[in-house]
Amino acid sequence: MTLEQQAIDWHIRQRDMSAAEWEAFATWLEDSPAHARAYDAVAMADALLVAPEPVEAQDAAPMVEAETVAANDNGGRGGWSRWWLMGGVAAAVALVAGPVALRYRPDIQVEQTRPGETRQIALNDGTRIELSGGSRLRYDRNDTRTATLEQGQALFHVRHDPAAPFELKSGTVSIRDMGTVFDVRRQGQRLDVAVAEGAVSLAPLGQRVALTAGQAIRLDEARHEVSRVTVDPAMVGGWRNGYLDLDGETVGTIAARLQSAYGMRIAVEGPLVDRSITGLVRVTGDADKDVPRLAKLIGAGWHQSGGTWILRASNEDR
Repeated sequence: MTLEQQAIDWHIRQRDMSAAEWEAFATWLEDSPAHARAYDAVAMADALLVAPEPVEAQDAAPMVEAETVAANDNGGRGGWSRWWLMGGVAAAVALVAGPVALRYRPDIQVEQTRPGETRQIALNDGTRIELSGGSRLRYDRNDTRTATLEQGQALFHVRHDPAAPFELKSGTVSIRDMGTVFDVRRQGQRLDVAVAEGAVSLAPLGQRVALTAGQAIRLDEARHEVSRVTVDPAMVGGWRNGYLDLDGETVGTIAARLQSAYGMRIAVEGPLVDRSITGLVRVTGDADKDVPRLAKLIGAGWHQSGGTWILRASNEDR
C-alpha cells in the first residue's frame, strides 16, 4: 500500500475508530514527517470536495466533469481514491476559485471573560467551548471550524468532521482536532494542551506531535522548551470543578492563574516567586479559604494588605 493510500485509509476510518486505533493513528503520524504531510494533503483534498452554496447559473465557474473510475480488485477503494485526489480536486478547485469564494465575509466574534467568570459557547457546527475566567477567544461565525485562544484557558468539545478539521490557534501554535475533547491554557508564552478524548495534532517549535487521550504537552516559547507528559483524562478540564493540576509551575505562575481564573488578588514576594510546585490542588474560589490553605501547602507565610494577599517564604522577615 502506498503512502497516499495509507493516508486515505486512516482518513476514512476516522469516522468510527476505537481508542486503540486512535493510538495506532497517532503512532503512524509520528513515525515520519512524510506521514503527516500525506495525511494533511488527503484531508485538504477531502475538504475541497465539500459542496459550496448553490449559485445562479450565470455566476458559476466552469466545472470539470470527472470520469467515472471502475472499481478495482481492492473493493473499489483504489480507483475511487485516485479520482478523489485528481479529478475530484480539480472540480472542487474550479468551483471555489470562482465568484462563490468572493461571497465569503468574515463575522468575527470575541468572547472575553472577566477574572472569576466562566462562559459556555455553542458554535453552530455542534462544537461546544467552556471558557475559564480571564480568557479571550476569537472566532469567525461564518467559519466555526477555526478559532484563536489569545489568553486564558478553555475546554473544547469538538464535533469531528473529517472533511473540515477544527483548528485552534494560540500564539504560534496551531492545534488540529481529530475527534476530540481537549483543554488548552495560554498564559503569556506558556501553552499547555491536554487531551481527554480522541486526538489532536500540533507542531510546537517545529516538532510534529500527536496527542491522544491521557497525553499532554507543556510548551515554554520563551525558553524554546517543550515536554510531553501523561495526565489523567478524567482531570482534563478539572479547573471547572476547582482542580489545578500543577506540573513544576512556579508560585508566581500559580498566583497569576488564581487571579485570572478566580479573581483573587495575590502578590508573591522574594525568592518564593520562582519556587516550583507539583501536585493537584483543589480551590473553592473563596480567597479567604484558598490562600491560607495554599500557603500552608507550599510552606509560605501570608498576610493581607489593601485587599491583596501577600505570599512570601515563611522563613523570611516581613
